[in-house]
Amino acid sequence: MPKQKKRDGLYWRKDRKAWWVSYVDASGRRVRKPAPDAENHDEAGTFRADERRQVREQSKLKPGEVLASKDSFADVADKFLAFQQARLTPKAYSREAGIVNQHLRPFFTGKIANITSSQVSDYVTAALSRVSKASTRRELVALKHLFRLACGEWKLLPRFANPCLDVTSPKVHDERTQHLSPDQFRRLLAASPEPMKPIFALLTATGMRRGELLGCKWNYIDGTRILLPTSKNDEPKGIHLSGFAQRVLASIPQSAPDDVLFPDVTPEAVSLAFHRVCKILSISDIRLHDLRHTFATWLRQRGTELDVIASQLGHRDLRQTKRYARIAAEQVRSAVAGLDALLSEAAPEGQEAGADHPEGQQGQILPETLVLSHPFVTATEQADEANPVTRLESRRPRQDLNPGYRTVKAESWIGGAAGSVPAGFLKCGYRTVSWSGRGR
Repeated sequence: MPKQKKRDGLYWRKDRKAWWVSYVDASGRRVRKPAPDAENHDEAGTFRADERRQVREQSKLKPGEVLASKDSFADVADKFLAFQQARLTPKAYSREAGIVNQHLRPFFTGKIANITSSQVSDYVTAALSRVSKASTRRELVALKHLFRLACGEWKLLPRFANPCLDVTSPKVHDERTQHLSPDQFRRLLAASPEPMKPIFALLTATGMRRGELLGCKWNYIDGTRILLPTSKNDEPKGIHLSGFAQRVLASIPQSAPDDVLFPDVTPEAVSLAFHRVCKILSISDIRLHDLRHTFATWLRQRGTELDVIASQLGHRDLRQTKRYARIAAEQVRSAVAGLDALLSEAAPEGQEAGADHPEGQQGQILPETLVLSHPFVTATEQADEANPVTRLESRRPRQDLNPGYRTVKAESWIGGAAGSVPAGFLKCGYRTVSWSGRGR
């Protein structure tokens, strides 16, 4: 047995065959723990000295402050993956683990406390040269989540030591406006293989995701609804069925309650069949997921509210629903054309809104008097029969904080008899108004 010194906080445990240390932590409690990788008395003493140094630093901290952890990024990454595995679906966890193990872990090799904003920015730059902006954004989202946990729940870093706070995610414009027209949908069903027709029809009639439909079982169908026990958001989801969708379901041969609707169909087979049919019909730039966009867009074009569409699609955020539900250009054109009646009533007699005017009379339908309603401009009528002039004097807002601005003056020569301009109004003809701008 190694020779042991008394009362130095170090001792050899015969049952564990290892050196252990003993010390008092910052809260005053006795701590006994093994000295990892300590092969002799001196190495165990070095480990105990480091632990006691950390205790002294912790005792100097203010309430709410924490010491930076000495763990490596790899150790925190393992903790992060264990945290996520208990909360994500298997498919989502597989994507998260791929990002952490294949990209984040090889790049950040040191201690987590030594990672800076500059290193995170360098990672984003390197990722942009390797993958698309959307993929880079997903990797950065995972990294930000890891550091939020490290600085928040886990107390491994001070709260404001997050190196991702100053790093901007690359902007991604991945919104898709593609959807099928009713005529294209009819052509698609007519040209589809028989096993795929009910799948394409239900995807368009319900707005379901591919995985939701292929994983749907017969016992999920409850009259005019499909009740999914879980969805992409890991929450139950109810899908209402139209008459068309009910007729499609009735045409499918029914089996045991625990069987899925389409037992012999794989997700890849559905996407490949859809791509082939669209290629035959010369429908370009369309994907299987765009059938979900088609469902939302058709509802929106019929005047359905966004929150109703979001309920059917299973969206938590209406901003996501807006990306799916598109308003047709014809709807906007009809809405703008509906203003013709109002504009015709506002036009003077003998003139119609939108009619062509002779040259030199383009402004006759405008009101003769313009109201000055700007909160920082006041007008005082100083009309004179011989020389009717209205002078405006104003100051730009917060002049006291910006001495570079001075009083702004304008003169407007008005034609017409005296007294024709009411107080607080400015009657403008066709003339040039010169403004003195910024002072020196």
